[in-house]
Amino acid sequence: MDTSNEQFSHIYDQYIEKIYRFVYLKISSQEVAEDITSKVFLKGFEAYKKGQEIKNMGAFLYQIARNSVIDHYR
Repeated sequence: MDTSNEQFSHIYDQYIEKIYRFVYLKISSQEVAEDITSKVFLKGFEAYKKGQEIKNMGAFLYQIARNSVIDHYR
């Protein structure tokens, strides 16, 4: 595994429960919350791999999660 994958793996471990909890409280469905959470981290990883400047990874992931929840209700 290259270093960017390892670095994002640590980010994933640090934020997975927090992002899932945030989404679950908005959605109230375990299956949908898991699906949205996985998409949040996929989008985050894609941005991370492209080398996009991310100053605050937690805020970045929460923003993706917030937007994903909004999209879910549209």
